[in-house]
Amino acid sequence: MRYVIANWKQNKTFDEAVLWCEDFVRLVGSVDLKDLKSATPVICPPMPFLEKMWSVLESHDIYLGVQDVSPFADGAHTGFVGVNQVKQLCKYAIVGHSERQELCDVVSEKATQCLDADIVPIVCFKSEGEYQIIDGAIYALEDPDNISIGGVYRAKSVQEVENLIDVARKFFGQESNIIYGGSVNGENVQDLASINNLNGVLVGNASLNPAEFADIVRKFSL
Repeated sequence: MRYVIANWKQNKTFDEAVLWCEDFVRLVGSVDLKDLKSATPVICPPMPFLEKMWSVLESHDIYLGVQDVSPFADGAHTGFVGVNQVKQLCKYAIVGHSERQELCDVVSEKATQCLDADIVPIVCFKSEGEYQIIDGAIYALEDPDNISIGGVYRAKSVQEVENLIDVARKFFGQESNIIYGGSVNGENVQDLASINNLNGVLVGNASLNPAEFADIVRKFSL
């Protein structure tokens, strides 16, 4: 399976999110994605937009994910959103993103909560020293040094990404789903798509523009 995952982070208003969906559906939603190379688009918007975006995207086989979940099942945890509260709207969840600076045991607990609720965790790792096997997870490799800042991309070379994937696959196993994030954009995604052992990309800043993200989906799908 191949994935193109959009992480909007803390961006867009409600109205902007609705317009993004309408534009994205127009650009790529009418394409029969089964005719492409099995690339699954996943959109991870801010939590308040989930229900409205689900109502627009669900019929187009475009999946939603959340940017984080609570490490707890239920209970007195003010401000947390649990997997049982979002599982009807989303199929995926990002956990452990480097921007959150969370401990490995917290990330592991969040992944477990996801799996118990039939949500696929997209577990992020900053370095090889953090790797942990979580059956059923998508493993996202994202070096903080390569995450775009203020729209400025700081991408690794294709050779560097290939080396990163090779090391990760030896740890996680040949059948694991391993994706890469770090300044992925319309200019470098086609080169990344040529990496045989890469199952997908995690797209940050470039996913905020529906036209650019649609182009990334197409290029990674060919």
